[in-house]
Amino acid sequence: MRRILLVSVTALAVAFAGGTSVPQAVGQPPDAVQHLYVTGVAADGLAGVNLSPGTAPRLAGKPTPIPDGISIKGVAASPDGKFVYVGPLGDEGIAAFAVHPDGTLTEVAGSPAPSHAFGSLAVAADGKHLYATTTENARGVVTSFAINADGLPVRSGSVELDLTTHAGMMAVAPDGRNLYVADYFGNHIIQLPLGADGIPGQPRQRIDAGGTPVMPGVSPDGRFLYVSNELFGQVTAFRLGADGSLAEVPGSPFPAGIAPHGVTFSPDASRVYVPNAGGNSISGYRVGADGALTALPASPYSVGETIGLPGQIFGSRNGDRVYAVGVATIDVAVTARVLTMDVLADGSLRPGAEPLDTGQLFVDGPLADITP
Repeated sequence: MRRILLVSVTALAVAFAGGTSVPQAVGQPPDAVQHLYVTGVAADGLAGVNLSPGTAPRLAGKPTPIPDGISIKGVAASPDGKFVYVGPLGDEGIAAFAVHPDGTLTEVAGSPAPSHAFGSLAVAADGKHLYATTTENARGVVTSFAINADGLPVRSGSVELDLTTHAGMMAVAPDGRNLYVADYFGNHIIQLPLGADGIPGQPRQRIDAGGTPVMPGVSPDGRFLYVSNELFGQVTAFRLGADGSLAEVPGSPFPAGIAPHGVTFSPDASRVYVPNAGGNSISGYRVGADGALTALPASPYSVGETIGLPGQIFGSRNGDRVYAVGVATIDVAVTARVLTMDVLADGSLRPGAEPLDTGQLFVDGPLADITP
């Protein structure tokens, strides 16, 4: 089954930022609650989901209002879990919210921060810099923001990319020295060096990333970058050099399922998981010493009877669970659900808690993120 609706919107939007996620815990105990935030292309709210070890996901109250209407927008959480950002939201800008212990949100004073009409987001590992991909003068642009102590982003710089790079999906290296942008139509990954002030410099490298690269992710140890090739059913793998440059891993690309859409990692970076939106499954891989991927036992793994089109994926802090956010649900209700998968001793997955309906409509692209 081809994911016609997903592909058409992805092509229209070109790509989104940020969405690959491995929780980078900042002094968080393993059993502390994590929060997952989800919005949709046609949504006027940001749904919060509380995630606790050993319990089923549950909604954190009612969705927090955001500007309504059909809108291309990204969601990004700060690495300390204190703030969540949504946008850009048309002329409304980037909305900033403070996260309360129960998962509810309060908008930060001065929010939204001015931005261009549409795009998506990523936050640096130090929590001091926010990046947004937008389009200006028919070219892709990465805009950087310094994040104040109160969580408000303030624009600090920008860099133009290519004619094919619009609202590109991003990944920030854990050491904060490089930003990587997936060029969906140009079929490249673009490396942008980051200065000490967090502002991106001119592109240092453009490397072939296979067809239609989406939602790249850098491993927690900073050694490898993986990106899904949405229309080709593959995952392309790169090794990071000392200067952040990319070299394709031998044997890459590696086979995935129908419409792979993002990656996440085990906390120790020994495994990679990829959601197959068109196959209603998740592929699991063991990472070799050189970054090559080998399928885990019985991979790919069905997400259960619910046809949820898993389009984003996140790992729990303690590595016991993987959460997939569905693009939509093929059911009486078409709103997106959070799909919980338990991680077994050999790294394989099996469906866990019952799917949780987020109430969000068409969660295509990185319209969700998880706190550490």
